[in-house]
Amino acid sequence: MNSFNFFMPSQIRFGAGRITELATISSGLGSKCLIVSRPVNGSQKETYKRINAILAEAGVSVFHFDEIIPNPTTEGVENGIKKAVEHQVDFVLGVGGGSVMDSAKLIAFFYNKEVKLDWDAAIEKYANPFAVGKSPAEALPFVAVSTTSGTGSQSTQAAVVTDTANKNKVTIFHSGLFPSVSIIDPELMLSVPASVTAATGFDAFTHAFESYLGNLTSPLTESMSLQAIKIVFDYLPKAIEDPLDIEARKQLAWADTLAGMCLANGGAQLPHPLGEIIGGICPRVAHGETLAIVYPEFLKYKEPLAQEKFDRVARYINSENDSRTLRERIIDLLKTVKLSEALQRVNLTEAEYQEITAHPLLGLLQPDNADQIKSMMSNSLA
Repeated sequence: MNSFNFFMPSQIRFGAGRITELATISSGLGSKCLIVSRPVNGSQKETYKRINAILAEAGVSVFHFDEIIPNPTTEGVENGIKKAVEHQVDFVLGVGGGSVMDSAKLIAFFYNKEVKLDWDAAIEKYANPFAVGKSPAEALPFVAVSTTSGTGSQSTQAAVVTDTANKNKVTIFHSGLFPSVSIIDPELMLSVPASVTAATGFDAFTHAFESYLGNLTSPLTESMSLQAIKIVFDYLPKAIEDPLDIEARKQLAWADTLAGMCLANGGAQLPHPLGEIIGGICPRVAHGETLAIVYPEFLKYKEPLAQEKFDRVARYINSENDSRTLRERIIDLLKTVKLSEALQRVNLTEAEYQEITAHPLLGLLQPDNADQIKSMMSNSLA
């Protein structure tokens, strides 16, 4: 057995109805809370009302920052910090999917009364996913309440935001970005539309699969990855077919949480930086859709390099003696959940295509293999 690391400091409270436990959790964190979310009158407004009521009953004053957009920005984080400082909150509560979670993490982590944030310095300082270090002196506790099943942000030490000035996605890593407590209540996911269920569900698959393919695996993460992969294959189509299938929602929420822990300890592969290039230039494209766009070409590239692992995954999920290869099954899953149509829906302009395919990061990810990676991207967008 090889040496390995595993770190997961968040307390996870998983199960239907566990949102009610916010009252007892909050009582130990303070009397003022900043809720970070999508617009309060949007699709999750009933969830926000319910959470406000739970916190009010616990005697917690609530302030809402609801300016988070898909593919959140550095400006959004800065505005959230201003709001938190304005109301002198004691902790931050992120209620939503990955965009909300990542923003809320950074608002809590970089909280400072002078509202100063040097992004260039932060990106350089917090670039190592496995570094050990102290959080900033004024950092606040962060509680995560996930409303989608895919990003895994409720169980990782990473946060991704878009630098709009440079059209780049940047990732901040630190152990202090793990939530203090994560509430994963599948009941909150019953209203998620099919397109979001598909994109986030496939995102969870990629976290499990890519961490499994890497060289930072452990006996624990390998087992978790395989379990998460099988759950996505078994339950993602069911959740799309019947959004109110609570068992499917429970299973996908668990797969998302497992895959997030695998990602936190094993890292991602090429599809993630490639997808982030697309998302940085085209912020209208959901992260899961960017992954779906690049995955077919990635699978062609990776399969011969990791044939044993591909075969092992195929055997693990093969409950019906399916003769298709793993690559074929993943492509078919994309078709089933309509993510194979992602590129068509994006409708890239020629200028966007040129900007993506000429992105300097394509030559830096694996310098000795730059030509093949550039071809991977251009073929993905063809």
